[in-house]
Amino acid sequence: MRRQRSLIFSFLVLLLAAGAGFVAIAPHNATLNLGFLGYQNDLKLKEGLDLRGGIQFLMKASCPTTKPNCDINGLIQPTINNIQQRINGGLGVSEAVVTSQKDATSGITYISIEIPGIKDDAQALNLIGKTGLLEIIDTGANYVPPGTKVTPGQYKTVFTGTDLDPNSISVSFNQGNQPQIDFAMQGAAKDRFADYTQKNIGQYLTITLDSEVIESATIQSQITGPGQISGSLTLAQATSISQLLRYGSLPLPLTLNGERQIDPTLGQQAINQSIQAAIIGLGLVILFMLVYYRLPGLVAALALALYAALVISILKLIGAVLTLAGIAGLILSIGMAVDANVLIFERIKEELRAGRTLSAAIEIGWKRAWPSIRDSNMSTIITCLILSYFGNNFGATIIVGFATNLLIGVVTSLFTAVVVTRTLLSDLVSFFPWVVRYPGLFGLPKGAITVPTYRRPNLAAGRRPAVALAGAGDMEFGDDETEE
Repeated sequence: MRRQRSLIFSFLVLLLAAGAGFVAIAPHNATLNLGFLGYQNDLKLKEGLDLRGGIQFLMKASCPTTKPNCDINGLIQPTINNIQQRINGGLGVSEAVVTSQKDATSGITYISIEIPGIKDDAQALNLIGKTGLLEIIDTGANYVPPGTKVTPGQYKTVFTGTDLDPNSISVSFNQGNQPQIDFAMQGAAKDRFADYTQKNIGQYLTITLDSEVIESATIQSQITGPGQISGSLTLAQATSISQLLRYGSLPLPLTLNGERQIDPTLGQQAINQSIQAAIIGLGLVILFMLVYYRLPGLVAALALALYAALVISILKLIGAVLTLAGIAGLILSIGMAVDANVLIFERIKEELRAGRTLSAAIEIGWKRAWPSIRDSNMSTIITCLILSYFGNNFGATIIVGFATNLLIGVVTSLFTAVVVTRTLLSDLVSFFPWVVRYPGLFGLPKGAITVPTYRRPNLAAGRRPAVALAGAGDMEFGDDETEE
């Protein structure tokens, strides 16, 4: 049974290693396309502003026309937070730098938005520059064509984007295979929307985004559940609008004041040196494990190789942006990756010195090492979460990159230690039982490992098989001595 379980886990580890290796070394022109999930990824490691450069938008912030005397200073931070959400969610880009600056002479407030490695600056500007103010207005029996600009106060506003449930907003296709935006109201707006549509059957429901009509449809019946925004929308338009609605409207309208390309501050040399540092660090750790722990060190080296492939694969699959601070977090996690292996191997050596067989030492040693592994990794994970929280809420994005990459490295190392290392050690006992005859392979003196033996019992008359202890926790079958 144990051998079968070991075979299953070994097969799963090999399968995982093959997948991680493919993603980690995939060429730049490779694309992972999971059509049934709608997932696409070009399998490239994205680089941050300091490594690759990007584009900077300088946006002028002003008060809404409906509130000309608003408190700009008080609304700047909520506006920055909204822009960060739009960039991270809508563009799939992290490590963007969004800051505010005020011209001392004119008193004008600007927001600087630096986005790394952006390809389509028009798409980015369309997403972050629009206010995203959705309004449902009452136009009665008047049909207002899409694209029409309406002035504030021209029609009565009955609902706004704040009444929408952000989690319900998505893009789908209707029966005519035309894109549409699905939405639903939240809270008390559900009943108000149902009541409004019931009383206005036959009238037009007109939806505007930033004062521009995107749909004007006749209310056919009472709407008590989800609704749809359709019309002459392309898939790109529907996706863009849904993103604006999902993240809400900007507290302050923004207008483009300037745009420029940003050159990388570190360049290719820093990338090459960071890669060299990571390779040297990983190599030294593997060399130490091989010299000090011998055969278990080889197991740790294989686990570390899988760890490196998994980390690179995860960074590619989630589209993480790699900065110099993030690389530092990954290099630090290399040392964390071997910590669990050291605890396991030291416990195993203690059990072997106590006289246990190799299989028993692996099982008991791992169980005794687990509390220390769990606590040390959990403390690091909690620290990473705290750093990420403060970095996201106080604009220190460089901390977010460090914390995120360190968190990925720690969680991955925990997995490789708990699953991979333990599976490989079990394989040693199951498939290579002869290794127990050579204690030197484990860095122990000769005779330090108890080898279980079996001798056929003598069933002659007057003699009974007896059981004697061969070592702590192990049994050896032998013959009793005949009494004189």
